[in-house]
Amino acid sequence: MAAPLLLSDRHRQLQQRLHELAPLAICLSGGVDSSLLLRVAADTLGEQCIALTIDAPYHVRLEIAAAADLAARLNVRHRLLSFDPLTIPGLMDNPPDRCYCCKRAILERCITELAQLPYPAATTTPWHLADGSTLDDQTMHRPGRRALQELGVHSPLAETGFTKQMVRMLSRELGMPTWDKPEQSCLLTRFPHHYPVTAAELVRVEQAEELLEPLKLGTLRVRSLGDRARVEAEKREQAHDLFPEIEAACRLAGFTAVELDPDGYRCGSMDRTAQN
Repeated sequence: MAAPLLLSDRHRQLQQRLHELAPLAICLSGGVDSSLLLRVAADTLGEQCIALTIDAPYHVRLEIAAAADLAARLNVRHRLLSFDPLTIPGLMDNPPDRCYCCKRAILERCITELAQLPYPAATTTPWHLADGSTLDDQTMHRPGRRALQELGVHSPLAETGFTKQMVRMLSRELGMPTWDKPEQSCLLTRFPHHYPVTAAELVRVEQAEELLEPLKLGTLRVRSLGDRARVEAEKREQAHDLFPEIEAACRLAGFTAVELDPDGYRCGSMDRTAQN
C-alpha cells in the first residue's frame, strides 16, 4: 500500500493543478477553504489569478469584508458582484432546492462577469472558474454541488485530495489567520424551508451571531423559528454555562425567546428537520 501523501506533496499537487487551470478566477467567500485556495493561487499564478465575491443580502457582511481584505493583502484583483435574489422567483421563500437554485444563479453571474473581462497579458486562454470545495464536501449534504458540475466549475482542493482538516493545516503552515476560523454559511440556512424570509429577519440573525462571536463557542448558528432563536454551538458545555449571556445577546438582536439546542452545532440541521 502506498504511503499517504505528505501535506507538502498535496501543496505541490495543488500548485500544479492551478497551473493547469490558469488563468483562474476564484469564487472567494471569505471562509477558510476559499481563502486558502486564493492564497495558493496568488502565490502560484500571480496576475493570472483574480477573485470574485458575490454580495447577496443573505451573505454575512463580515465574510464579504474578510474576502476584500484578503484579496487586498495578497494584491489580487477582486471584483465584488452584487446579486439580487428577487431575480429567482420564490428563492426568499426558502424552498428545499434553494441551495442549488442560488448556487447556479451566482455561478452564472460569475461566468457572465468573466466573459466580459479581457484575457490576462501574454495568454489567449479564457478564464476558468474555481471554488473552494474540498474532498469532504463531495460526501456531505451539498445540494449546490450539482450546479458546479453542470456549469463546469472546478474545485482544485477536492481534485487534489484536500480535506477540510488539511486545508486548516496548510493554512496554519502558511501563517493564515483563517486557519482556525469557524465555518460559515449562507444566512438562509438559519430558517426553515418554505418560510418567507424578510430582510429584517436576516439582519436579526446576523446581528445575534455577531454579538455571540466574542464568547468563542466554535462554529455557531442562530436558527430562526419565528421570534424564537434556537442556538446551536459547537462547544455545547461552554454554551450551557454561558446561556445567560447567549440569551441576552439574542434578545438584544430582537428575538423574544431563546433556547439552546442540546445536540450543539450540526451542519444542515434545518435540512434534516425538513426531511423528518
